[in-house]
Amino acid sequence: MNPICKSLLSALLFGSSVASLSSVWAGDIVLTVEEPSAGDTYSGVANIRGWVVGSAGIDRVELYVDGALLTPIPTGGRRSDVGDAYPNYPNAANAGFSMAFNYSSLLAGSHAILIRAIDREGALKDAAVDFNVTRFPNAYIADPASVSLSGASATFNSGSFLLQNVTAEGKTYDIRLEWRTEAQGFAITRISTAGDPPTDDFSGTYQSQASQSSNSCPFAVNQQVNSELKLNQTGSQLSGTENSGGTLAVSGTVDAQGLFSLQSERLTQTSSANCRGETYFGYQGDFSSQTVTITTHYEYFGSCPYYNCAATYQGSIVRDSTATLAKAASDDSGLETKTMANSAVRGLIESALEIFGHETP
Repeated sequence: MNPICKSLLSALLFGSSVASLSSVWAGDIVLTVEEPSAGDTYSGVANIRGWVVGSAGIDRVELYVDGALLTPIPTGGRRSDVGDAYPNYPNAANAGFSMAFNYSSLLAGSHAILIRAIDREGALKDAAVDFNVTRFPNAYIADPASVSLSGASATFNSGSFLLQNVTAEGKTYDIRLEWRTEAQGFAITRISTAGDPPTDDFSGTYQSQASQSSNSCPFAVNQQVNSELKLNQTGSQLSGTENSGGTLAVSGTVDAQGLFSLQSERLTQTSSANCRGETYFGYQGDFSSQTVTITTHYEYFGSCPYYNCAATYQGSIVRDSTATLAKAASDDSGLETKTMANSAVRGLIESALEIFGHETP
């Protein structure tokens, strides 16, 4: 019988029971997938989990991976939060479904799961999630002695850390771990052979904003810096321009984890007293976590007192997905553009040169 007809018949025969389900209707299913999270990267053994309620009660939950039915998922997990939110659905306080899943049993790359909930009257509801997999060559490393951190090093930022030179089954890897809110812990999000060139293309236009964290110079510098990087990538090599009021050429490297290092060409000014000031920018950061440290180096030579100092800034770097490299190349072409001075830095150099010129005997 059609589920809607069943609902109407129940209303005629059992008015009181229908009243208790006044906010639902026959065949109504509410389904939420909590892990995996769309677009995230998984490795090793983790969870597939979520919750589901239905007006007719839930009969079963099925897992499809890349279009193929894999297995039923155990249901009945305690979820008092769902029970409170859906008090009119049968057994809503036990709406959880969950199972352990070895994501490394899949090939590295993009995959999709589909969770299908079927209620006791045969109605169904689907929820699909696309995610990524990174993995070691062996889908399951059984011997803990085959994994070693001796000789490994770590780099940290606000939301992730990178382990370099980790040995697993005789090979050396760089491994990134990031905080995952749904799991309330750190999870592996990238595994690459140590020294491998990046597989991702980090070309593009990036906007950075950073605040001063230190200053070793004997003069005041800007408290905030905003800059734009326009980058091209060839293998692990980066090249392009830095623009924060003017344009300077930059070059550097990026690794398979998205960690990058850049240095700009030098900007030079000379005062009438033959005191020469030079400055250049250094960028170190992580494209994946969108963090950056910018260091502005200052050097003064000639008739003025010699100084070699730096100001450091920490902040964020975000790729502009709407920018085009063709426009960047057009905007930055020509010697005149390359030698344009960064206006803020030029002002600092000029101020320092003027002070040093007054100090010169």
